[in-house]
Amino acid sequence: MKTRPEANNLERIEELENRLADAEQLIDAIKSGEVDAFAIRSENMTEVFTLQSGDYAYRVLVENFNEGAINVTKEGLIVYSNKYFHELLGLSYEKVIGTSLRNFLHPESIATFNSLFTNALGGQSKGEFNLIAATKIIPVYISLTSLYPQLPTIGIIVTDLTEKKNQEKIVEDKNKELERSNAELASFSYTASHDLQEPLRKIQAFARLILQQEKQNFSEDSIDYFTRINRAASRMQNLIEALLSYSRTNTNEKVFIPTNLTNVIGETKEILEELIEKNNAIIESFELPIVNIIPFQFQQLLTNIISNAIKYRKKNVNPVIKINAIIVSASEIKEDINSKADKFWKISIADNGIGFEPQYATKIFDLFQRLHGNSEYIGTGIGLATCKKIMQNHSGIIIAESEPNKGTIFHIYLPFN
Repeated sequence: MKTRPEANNLERIEELENRLADAEQLIDAIKSGEVDAFAIRSENMTEVFTLQSGDYAYRVLVENFNEGAINVTKEGLIVYSNKYFHELLGLSYEKVIGTSLRNFLHPESIATFNSLFTNALGGQSKGEFNLIAATKIIPVYISLTSLYPQLPTIGIIVTDLTEKKNQEKIVEDKNKELERSNAELASFSYTASHDLQEPLRKIQAFARLILQQEKQNFSEDSIDYFTRINRAASRMQNLIEALLSYSRTNTNEKVFIPTNLTNVIGETKEILEELIEKNNAIIESFELPIVNIIPFQFQQLLTNIISNAIKYRKKNVNPVIKINAIIVSASEIKEDINSKADKFWKISIADNGIGFEPQYATKIFDLFQRLHGNSEYIGTGIGLATCKKIMQNHSGIIIAESEPNKGTIFHIYLPFN
């Protein structure tokens, strides 16, 4: 009869034999390729991790990622790398696996990586830094996830940002080039316009002097020719001034100031005082708010719209212009608008003029677009294009509604804040 200690020893031996048999089966499976495995040595102990054949589909997916996928220990040792990652570094699998990830960090990225890695030990973290392999610098975006307690590793997904950074650099260079071109164009436009205006003023002055002093010696045809010279020179001067005004919307400093629209309307009336009196125009405004605007530009916008309303009046009808403002939500605006604001001021300017066909509602804001010839209404085709540019500077929009002989309403949408 066996004693109790002898029985315990036999049970222990049997248990060890079973575990040995299991280990031998696992070794055979690893050798035959049925099971993938890797070993980690930590604190004088070796631990074997396996990827069972049931996870084969997942393994194939990870291997074929169009992004890098690696597992690293808390010391930063790479214990798994998919094909994309080691090819991204331009190295073989053997030169990546078992190597510290820190060996592939750009010196300037070490502090960033250490911070991300420390955060990932407690859960997840994300960020950007640079890898380096030989002389190649690779900008990457990484997403780190702790795999504890199932595995004593950190899983990292690595996205190559090289193409993105290249595109950003191209865009940045193009923007700088565009800024230089705009500055040169603005300088050229301003200088050329001023240089052009001086000879125009002389043409007008000499033409007037000739008519005043020599009119009695001229035929009717000659007098008509000189009159036409003056009108043409005047139109050209108006065009130059309009172009200067349009170019200033790009070059002026964009300083936004809380401004009472009632005051802006009052100043606009003073600017247009002669035109208003000459045409017996009536301008009515109702409870206008304080808005955050570039005062000079917004006054320019109102001046263009109100002067147009007076110019395109009906014959024998005094112009009446009504201005009001309400708050609307962004969802009420059907047109595309480059603003994240939830609410907008809708400032409406309505007139009782000749109006126009609805199909021209967007065309009138294009540069040099005019619906009438100079024989009917004198203009440059730049005023409303300037208004559109001003609203772009304010992250808002301007639209028009009209029908022939029923007047026109301009709606200005300005971010509420």
